[in-house]
Amino acid sequence: MNWAKGRATKGRGSSFKGALVYVLHDKGAQTSERVGFVDMHNLATDDPHRAWCEMKALCDAADELKQRSGVKATGRKLTKPVYAFTLNWHEADNPDPAHMRETATDALRTLGMENRQAVIVEHTDRPHKHVHVIVNLVDPETGQAVSLSNDAHKLDRWADDYEVTQGVIRSPDRRAKFHALDNGIKPPKRPAQAKSREEWQATRALNGEKAKQRAAEIKAAYAAHVEKLKAAQNSAFKARNAESEKLWISYTADRKAVNDRYQPFINAIWKSKRKRPPHPYTEQALHDLQESAEWKQLGRTQFVQHRLFNARERSLLGAIGNAVRLHYAAIRERGGLANLFKLMISPAARRKQFQQQRETQKQALRQRQAQSRNERAATLKAARRVELAKLSQEFQKDRETMKARHASEVAAQKTVWRQLAAEREKVWSDYREEFAFKEAEQENAGQQQSHRDEFREAASGATQAAAKPEHERRADQNQGNGADRTPTTEKSTWRDWRARRSAAERKADGTYKKRDRGNDDGGRSRQRDRHEPD
Repeated sequence: MNWAKGRATKGRGSSFKGALVYVLHDKGAQTSERVGFVDMHNLATDDPHRAWCEMKALCDAADELKQRSGVKATGRKLTKPVYAFTLNWHEADNPDPAHMRETATDALRTLGMENRQAVIVEHTDRPHKHVHVIVNLVDPETGQAVSLSNDAHKLDRWADDYEVTQGVIRSPDRRAKFHALDNGIKPPKRPAQAKSREEWQATRALNGEKAKQRAAEIKAAYAAHVEKLKAAQNSAFKARNAESEKLWISYTADRKAVNDRYQPFINAIWKSKRKRPPHPYTEQALHDLQESAEWKQLGRTQFVQHRLFNARERSLLGAIGNAVRLHYAAIRERGGLANLFKLMISPAARRKQFQQQRETQKQALRQRQAQSRNERAATLKAARRVELAKLSQEFQKDRETMKARHASEVAAQKTVWRQLAAEREKVWSDYREEFAFKEAEQENAGQQQSHRDEFREAASGATQAAAKPEHERRADQNQGNGADRTPTTEKSTWRDWRARRSAAERKADGTYKKRDRGNDDGGRSRQRDRHEPD
């Protein structure tokens, strides 16, 4: 048991009429001699030639059916609602029509199409039994299309189960594949094609032992050559991949070396001084000493300001002076007499704003030092980018050179393959001239000789005389012995035969007679099929 779908269409189509016209008639004709039984599923009509109308009507009503059943009309529209496949039995199998119908229905059930409109048609034009199945993918209740996900695997598994159930394995490779899958092991690879196209074209009509032996020798010689060439080119392919990998690893290692050289200095700029080891004789150590000196200077300044603030707070005039100083220090941010009045009457407000002023000074120093660190880090990062860009340019240059060299190697390999193909074609051409043409000439010569012999016998009358019954031959002999016997003429031979004149020549001398075809249908040579258009 095997299944098949169209190679070009993958079993999909858009015309129900075209599909049914093909399966319900002979190829390229309006007759239906090859059609066996026709079985229709989920169709109201009994005429298979009108089934396409019902299928198309259901397809056109898909949106309305979706709306009635509450299915959202989203997603892509179905443009190919026709699904077609064939089921083919082995020539040794002889299933009856009932078994073929049941098997096709089971295949539809496996694909989840048991409730779809379908037409099953048997064809009898091949030595093996087979049926064509045409299916409408639209659900007659919901308007949705059936999913065709993994349909090939489903049909393959179903065909294997069918052969196992029947007890006769017609596809051992498929049985081995599913046996491996069922046991959790890797399926075996499909066997390679036994013949190349050149060999098949040269040997398809030959049966001689000498020709077969010569073909086997040619195949063996080129098989060894091809294997050797494949091994060499596989080795070259691996070498090219290794070279590409080596170049990439070298480039990434160089980038890492540059980053490792710059990154510690960039990290040292941002490290906390308490977690950073001292750098007594480096540029970073000088920056650290400068930042520490700035913080110490700010600390001393704020200590003096704090002592003076506390001293002035002991007197009324000093408190007013603190309020005025704090007010004018923050006038750009807050301003207003309300703030000044609040500072004059509230010691807590004055102390709070004094602490905020101290924090503002510290934040300003932090920002200034952070900006300085950013500038120093940016300088290092710019230098690192320059080195990385240089590495990238060198890598791209080496990579382009390598790719050009690899391309030339691949082109040379393709040239070798083309030369091998041309040489092999030449060998097979010589083979055909040596064997195929000779046998064909001998066969044609034998046919021509047999045709000449038949023509000579017919021209001499021997064939007609031998074909007559015994009593007619005796009557001819008795008539030949009578008195009114005509004088014997020289026996005609095939050399006396003259070709029949053309219709134009016979019309010219008036001896042309129109053929009587023996029918009254206006010269039609065949009866018109009932489905043939007028």
